[in-house]
Amino acid sequence: MTQIKTEATQTICSICQAVHPFAPETLKKLELHCSRCKLPLSLQAHKRFSHMDAAVYKHPLDIESMEALKKQPGVEQLIAKLKPLNKQNYAEAFFAANGLRVNTSQYPALFAKLEAACRILGIAKPPNLYLSFESLYGGNFAFSGGESQPFIVLSPNIFKYFNDKDILALIARELGHMHCQHMPLKSTVDNLYVVLHKAFKKNAISNLADSISLPIQQALFTWRLKANLSADRTAMLVVQEEKAIFSLLMKLAGGVAPQANLEAFVKQANQLNTQRVDEWLEDYWQQFTYQKHVSSFATWRAAELIAWSRSDRKKGYGYQDIVKIFSA
Repeated sequence: MTQIKTEATQTICSICQAVHPFAPETLKKLELHCSRCKLPLSLQAHKRFSHMDAAVYKHPLDIESMEALKKQPGVEQLIAKLKPLNKQNYAEAFFAANGLRVNTSQYPALFAKLEAACRILGIAKPPNLYLSFESLYGGNFAFSGGESQPFIVLSPNIFKYFNDKDILALIARELGHMHCQHMPLKSTVDNLYVVLHKAFKKNAISNLADSISLPIQQALFTWRLKANLSADRTAMLVVQEEKAIFSLLMKLAGGVAPQANLEAFVKQANQLNTQRVDEWLEDYWQQFTYQKHVSSFATWRAAELIAWSRSDRKKGYGYQDIVKIFSA
């Protein structure tokens, strides 16, 4: 494997490229973290995927559910009705007014992780990133919105439950929605969640919730949940460490206490009956889930990631194939 570029008395962070004034051999004796991004320093090179089309790694269930969605009569009309809610100044203005915008002066280590993840994926301009306790669309830790100019929102609770690799993975999976070009439809479905909770009264869309048929809701919410499977793959391509991704998913599933066992979680995911989960998603239950709150389905996502990152995949390129063929 190609080694990262180093000089005799300097070590370069393989993630964010920050330079540190000590020899690489030091890392053989001590576990040190980057002064800029706070991620563990390593002598192993970090791959980049600057020119890779997301179609290479998109999850088949994401693609299939999108095709099923397109076949639903009335979907295009619904998306057109919800289009006004996707305007950039609405959602981002809310978070900008209720949180902190992350940059080189505000939470610089978090910003360094964002820049590094964008560099690995070949995203030229990092999206705006905010920290906010507020939530519009459900979910506890991370959200991405916007259409032409996407943005990311993280809860400050991430620092309570997640380590630096977890946070890099969390950022990367939100970038994954952008890399996979999910954002226009994702924003529509997330806004539908608000509409179904009758957040809007006595205006042009006040009766919209009652007019949305159950099959259309089902198709939209099914795709929205399965789109997460592609975003998880993006996170894997950015972090390039299976254990780190499973660590994040375990914590999203509830494993935030010291008693949580990562090996046991991976074993549980490996034994999960994914066919039964797929049937559950196709039988209107995901619509009920979205009515209450947006669930993470973290163990199911871990099971799907195991199938992709190892040899038991159904379609397309596996993780190892992509690293060998498409990385720089």
